[in-house]
Formats: sequence, C-alpha cells, structure tokens
Amino acid sequence: MSPEEVYFSEQEFNRFEIIMNTKTYLTKEEYDFCFAYDKDIREDTSYIGDYSKLGDYLNLRVYTEYLHHEHIQRMESGI
Repeated sequence: MSPEEVYFSEQEFNRFEIIMNTKTYLTKEEYDFCFAYDKDIREDTSYIGDYSKLGDYLNLRVYTEYLHHEHIQRMESGI
C-alpha cells in the first residue's frame, strides 16, 4: 500500500468508527457508507424509516432503552 492509500484507509476507518460509536440515528448515506465498510453492521442497526426525523436507521451499538426511557420521563415531567 502506498502512503496515500494508507491515509485514505485510515480516514475511512475513522469515519466508520465515529459514526458507529457516537451516532444513535444514521442517515441512509451514513448507513450505506458503514455497510460498504463492514457488512456486519446489519446486526447493530435497525431500519426505522420515517419513524424518526433524525435518521432512517437506529444504531443499536449506541442506543439504549434506559436512555430512551430517561428522555421520555424528562419530557413528561417538564425537566
């Protein structure tokens, strides 16, 4: 691999890691990028379509039911 190829490969890996380790909702473009990088993300994502305006896919690596319920409770109690 040339130094340029190594650089681009590292950039691609870093983008993949940022998306899959920090974003709860993925856009179609982000999902397609990550799926092209690693086909196994099918197990870590769930298609939610128009259910959320934040993205088409739910990232199960980041999403937790606890945080969801905590958010709902705050909204209901006005905090």
